[in-house]
Amino acid sequence: MLSYRIKKSTLTGGPYPALILIHGYGSNMDDLFTFSNYLPKKYTIISLQAPLESPFGGGAWYSINFDSNLKKWSDNEEALTSLRKIKYQLDYFTSTYELNSEDISLMGFSQGAILSWSLLLDYSSLFRRAICLSGYINEEILQKPLGEYRNVLAYCSHGLNDLTIPYEWAQTSIESLKKNNPKVFFNTFPNGHNVSPENFESILSWIIKTTL
Repeated sequence: MLSYRIKKSTLTGGPYPALILIHGYGSNMDDLFTFSNYLPKKYTIISLQAPLESPFGGGAWYSINFDSNLKKWSDNEEALTSLRKIKYQLDYFTSTYELNSEDISLMGFSQGAILSWSLLLDYSSLFRRAICLSGYINEEILQKPLGEYRNVLAYCSHGLNDLTIPYEWAQTSIESLKKNNPKVFFNTFPNGHNVSPENFESILSWIIKTTL
């Protein structure tokens, strides 16, 4: 089972809406969990810990070949293994913490955003929406061509000056998805590989607008 941190909903009775946080490469479950103090208190917030160790310290959901192009950048087999682990653990979270299975959202940064896209697209019955930050859609780990997905609800953002994941990778894949998914909101900021205060304010606004 994946390690995790949790902050329970302040609602007096369940089932509870939930946000599942998936950190980036070289980070850990404490990173995105710092957002929990600012996110709406009605949500049970669960921040996951990646199962692998990166060579530079911190966790990893899968290995990365930093010197390779888009097609060879990721270890897709390890990525698929991590996706299965997250999916299987969802049942445990739902039953243990009385989560609302109709209102479970994802928030991922970088590598976590790439996994969040795959989870949202291929397991749309399990996840209502996703917030994908500084990532891109890895079509090689999807179950069907990108053009076949419909009714996706997502907020995504990327920095124009991102030196870790090039802006063009995000723009190309997300704009392709948007053609058939008008509820995908793509926001661009003049930043690097990070979440700026302006971006976070935009995220909070989108969460409120798309709350059930």
